[in-house]
Amino acid sequence: MFYKYDDIKIDEIDENSYRKVLAHEGTLMYAQVFFRKATPDVEIPTHHHVHEQVTYIMKGSFKFEILYPDHIDVQEVHVGDSIYFPSNVEHGCIPLEDDSQVLDCFTPQREDFI
Repeated sequence: MFYKYDDIKIDEIDENSYRKVLAHEGTLMYAQVFFRKATPDVEIPTHHHVHEQVTYIMKGSFKFEILYPDHIDVQEVHVGDSIYFPSNVEHGCIPLEDDSQVLDCFTPQREDFI
């Protein structure tokens, strides 16, 4: 299946972020997430979901936090870096630069995004 970028709708997440759900079929999904402004002084909001996730940093930089059962890992990541999140592990990020972007891959698909 082909998904033409210009035909994909934009979904507002909150006042600082929005996304485009890219190719998605079967058990796999890509989503591009855009962050308008850096928020370096904000506490990292975390969440979890049953989906495995890989995040690739496309533009800018971020501080990510992963709350493993036995430890917390907080790291700054930059363009070209990637992160793997296991199923149901609490995680989150804040953008450190204006106009930062990530590419997220989920399996299974995030039905709540479609």
